[in-house]
Amino acid sequence: MNISNLKNILLVIFLGSALVSCSSEPVKEEMTEEFGEEPGQEAVEEVVEEAVEEGSSAEDILSSIEGKTVNFEFDRSEVQSSFSELIKMNADYMELVESAKLNVEGHADERGTPEYNLGLGERRANAVKDALIAEGISPERISVISFGEEKPVDSESNEAAWEKNRRVEFSY
Repeated sequence: MNISNLKNILLVIFLGSALVSCSSEPVKEEMTEEFGEEPGQEAVEEVVEEAVEEGSSAEDILSSIEGKTVNFEFDRSEVQSSFSELIKMNADYMELVESAKLNVEGHADERGTPEYNLGLGERRANAVKDALIAEGISPERISVISFGEEKPVDSESNEAAWEKNRRVEFSY
């Protein structure tokens, strides 16, 4: 038996167990009830781990990763280990939904020149893409785009706003 056949068998087993063990309440609602409107990274990781352990459906996984971002340190493009579970969940979703294509969107805060920030956003998005590829996702299914400083989530000019703006977003 080759690896491809084994992978297909494991996928069928996973999908079957996901259908059997699906709960009627989406993971996102559970997270909101348990942790409030703005769960921290630890809360996100806990819900992600539970969803994977319970054999969640693609819909459950998508609802639990929706709106979550990978954030970065100032002037850095290395993915912090605290975001590995979020990246794994995105990879799990893409494995379940073979037709899914992903746009990985890199962003930077307002400091630096527009050209530098476009490059930094691209490096960040490529770092997340590389992490997804390491999880087994085909590079052809992932597109990278950088918005640099052009699409801030917080337009204030302070450290709290800059932290939010240094991110990579997932768009399916």
